[in-house]
Amino acid sequence: MMNTQHAMVRWGLVLFVALALASPGAQAQVIKKRRAAPVQVAAPKAKPRAAKARKAVAPKEEAPRIVVLTVEGDRGGKVRTQLESALRRDKQVKVASLKQYATLGKKTGLKGSALFTDGPLAGVAPKMKLAGAVGGTVGPSGLTVRVFDAGGAVLGEQEVKLTRGKLSPADAKVAVRGVVDLLKGTPRAFETPSHVAPSEPLPTVEPAAPVAEAPPKSPRAEPVAERPVETPKPLEPAPVAERPVETPKPLPEKAPRSSEPELLAVGPQPKEGPPAMEEDPESHTTTDPFLEVALDTGSGGTVGEEPLRPPLARLTLGGTTTWRKYCTRPGVKSCGEFDKKRDEEKVGDRSDFESSAPYLGISAELELLPLARHTSALRGLGLVVGYRRGYASTDVTLFNESGQSGTREVVATDSVFTAQAMYRYFFGFGSSRNLLGYAGVKAGMLTRSFDVDAPADSPLSSTHRLFPAVGLEVSVPLLRQVRLEAAGQFFIGPKPGKGLDDDGGALDLEVSDYGTSVSSFGWEAELGVAGEVWGPFGYQVRFELSQFKDTFSGAGTRSGWNNGGVAEDTYSSIHWSLTASY
Repeated sequence: MMNTQHAMVRWGLVLFVALALASPGAQAQVIKKRRAAPVQVAAPKAKPRAAKARKAVAPKEEAPRIVVLTVEGDRGGKVRTQLESALRRDKQVKVASLKQYATLGKKTGLKGSALFTDGPLAGVAPKMKLAGAVGGTVGPSGLTVRVFDAGGAVLGEQEVKLTRGKLSPADAKVAVRGVVDLLKGTPRAFETPSHVAPSEPLPTVEPAAPVAEAPPKSPRAEPVAERPVETPKPLEPAPVAERPVETPKPLPEKAPRSSEPELLAVGPQPKEGPPAMEEDPESHTTTDPFLEVALDTGSGGTVGEEPLRPPLARLTLGGTTTWRKYCTRPGVKSCGEFDKKRDEEKVGDRSDFESSAPYLGISAELELLPLARHTSALRGLGLVVGYRRGYASTDVTLFNESGQSGTREVVATDSVFTAQAMYRYFFGFGSSRNLLGYAGVKAGMLTRSFDVDAPADSPLSSTHRLFPAVGLEVSVPLLRQVRLEAAGQFFIGPKPGKGLDDDGGALDLEVSDYGTSVSSFGWEAELGVAGEVWGPFGYQVRFELSQFKDTFSGAGTRSGWNNGGVAEDTYSSIHWSLTASY
């Protein structure tokens, strides 16, 4: 009986434990414990993505420091000033002073206009902490922007359009973008990111969406609760744990992000032209796409703080207004000395010519500077040729031994021809040195002929002079439209009776009428203003004063000229002209 009772107690305990395990409350506790496990696995895997996004932020780079050099062919310095202003406004680079650059460049041994080029760049760059320099050339095809590195090597060139000799705002931005890309390094176009496989298609991301939503639905399946206690093993596979939590990764696979940088890299490329080429890291040049932009140009000289390039040629056409005063007196050293004598002492033929009204004429002059585009000191060598011709009609008062004999009308022509070599030293003027001035010398041959009409039948004779001359000239610009000019010449032996055509020995009479020999002295002074009005066209107005004095010795053929005498010839002229420069 005792064994039977113990056996019944043991089987009762077994049955009680079985019923307790089979109850709904016990199953709920097991499911809750297994359901909580996947939540702990998925949470830590979301953290690495946030950490990667923070690492993608790139540090801000410091803007490179550059200097804008001379732009060859930029007349007036307008294009360089526009390019420098555009670079300053863009603020992606820092623009240094060209004047400071030239000052430091003198220590490298360079002088003159070479200080404003890339010549001293390698020596000055470390002192000014320059990353490079920008220069260029204005030509018939447009503005060629040239970028140098700190060592003076050319990084690249870009053709930029000019409209009427100036940079438009849009073209200035194109030039600035090209300079900045060369200095900082242009992004490579069409480059596939290394972290994205080219064959990985985006559509594979779409099936992952329903898989991510499945975990909350599967634990609610009621068939698990209806199974008997003896079959808890099917719950062990834990459907939540078996689902690949890594599958949601394709959603933020950065496929859209990787496409955006590619579009941005292609964006700045030109719409037309060859595809971009990859840059060779060991090369000093580049073939970036922006260099293929083709644009037009305008006219010009140079710019900025470097002395401007002078024009190759300048043509002057206009008119002249001249007053002439001429006198001859026997036996004295000057006309004033004779006029102070008493009337009974005034013996001998004498004549006075004084224009009651100015006579008009025409003038033309051509200046040539074939080496003007060179940067050496030889660019100031040139040639100037000129011609003036005026027509005079006035009354001449005649005197003889018996006194005044009346007046006669005289028609004459006044002709001047000039052919001289010159040398000019050009310099920049003004706060930004964008105005061109010069100081120079000139030497050559001049002729001046005053031909009296033969039927005049008067003691007023013609004068013909052929003589060498040397002089100085200076031009100081105040504005582009106003330039002060001054010049002076000294005539070497401007004796009368010499000309290009002897006319049958008639020129000898200009001396023999007054004596056997003659010594002459002469000079000329000019003062005026000039300037540019529109493009290559300008104006010039000058006042000129010329004087000749002939001292005769010996006996002449005219009455009273037994012991020589004097002749004084003075010209006062106003030249007004239009100029055209190339």
